[in-house]
Amino acid sequence: MYLKRLSKWLTILIILTALVTPVLAAKLEEEWNRTYGGLYDDGAWSLQGTNDGSYIIAGYASSQGQVSDLLLVKTDSKGIEQWNRTFGGSSEDLGCFVRQAQDGGYIVTGSTKSYGIGEERLWLLKTDSNGNKEWDRTFGGFVSSSGDGGWSVDQTKDGGYIVTGYTRSYGAGGMDLWLIKTDSLGRKEWDRTFGGPKDDVGMSVIQTKDGGYIVTGKTASYGSGKDDVWLIKTDSAGFKLWNETFGGLEDDEGMQVLEVKDCYIITGRTESEGAGKKAFLLETDSNGKKLWERVYGEDSVGISLRLTLDGGYIIAGYTNSKDSGREALLVKTDNSGKEQWNMRFGGPGQNMATSVVESIDGGYVIAGITNSYGAGAEDAWLVKVRPENIASASSKLVGSMTNKSTASGNVTPEV
Repeated sequence: MYLKRLSKWLTILIILTALVTPVLAAKLEEEWNRTYGGLYDDGAWSLQGTNDGSYIIAGYASSQGQVSDLLLVKTDSKGIEQWNRTFGGSSEDLGCFVRQAQDGGYIVTGSTKSYGIGEERLWLLKTDSNGNKEWDRTFGGFVSSSGDGGWSVDQTKDGGYIVTGYTRSYGAGGMDLWLIKTDSLGRKEWDRTFGGPKDDVGMSVIQTKDGGYIVTGKTASYGSGKDDVWLIKTDSAGFKLWNETFGGLEDDEGMQVLEVKDCYIITGRTESEGAGKKAFLLETDSNGKKLWERVYGEDSVGISLRLTLDGGYIIAGYTNSKDSGREALLVKTDNSGKEQWNMRFGGPGQNMATSVVESIDGGYVIAGITNSYGAGAEDAWLVKVRPENIASASSKLVGSMTNKSTASGNVTPEV
């Protein structure tokens, strides 16, 4: 009922706006809206499109409201669940990122307190195409350490995997950014730590075209403020070639990085651009030097970033609303980061988009966490927006631009 009322008022707003500004006509409706979970807290942290045109979700599923298991859900192209699998033991376990592997199975990274030595450990788990576990590995150090975890994984050209996250078991102190390279069976080939005396975390990693790796995250050890966006480029053996920090006096964090031709694109959150949090998009050249940056909205966070078929970008995250709590957020931009439209999702309560993919029909599918819908306190969430409903008809989040470069945006498929 809430979404119907919201759609009605937004449609009225579109008509009024069209009297003064030419826009594409659209109704802000969803093609479908699915939740997955039981009576307790469940959530989706990562979404990927699969080779068969369907979707795979990774996150967590709670049992009896006490502990969580790593959750893997496979749906069809309409979000109808085909199967789900949970992995874990007697303590907290979580899936943070999933990709489809070259063999059609799935590789997931996250954290586990159920397995390994001592406290929380970085977890890497491989399944076949039906979600049956083929192998899993834990990585971490001393029994007395405070914990380690994985935030992102990519398959490498040699069939192995590259993982980034954080470690308190190794490194220079506090929490260090951790980079681990494994073979195709998850056996560690090497690992590197990056950081100083304070907390530093890797949030996103991909293998670059030159065979090295690009990592983004946050650092409190370096930069100009509390937390700064951190971008690190390494060679194929994980040795640092260069690193750059971005941010001001307040907290800033990089959540996801893409390689687009000879540039790197980062999304995340900044608190250094004024009051509250703001989602941002930042482009650097191949050496990490900032070309341009844009910020979007008030009290918003960018979590997931994709290159779109038209050469622009789609950002998923959330924005805090005084009227209805937290809403899931989509922001569509052109290839220079200029906002084209934004959309918000969710009923009264707490809703967050953690991942986004573009569907083969040109629409968008977001995954996340909601307590506005579903069966439990929180549920894993999947929403599809039809192409005809995506236009510059939603209320605008005004983007501001700093350090603009004359370089044009480059577009290639996401690595």
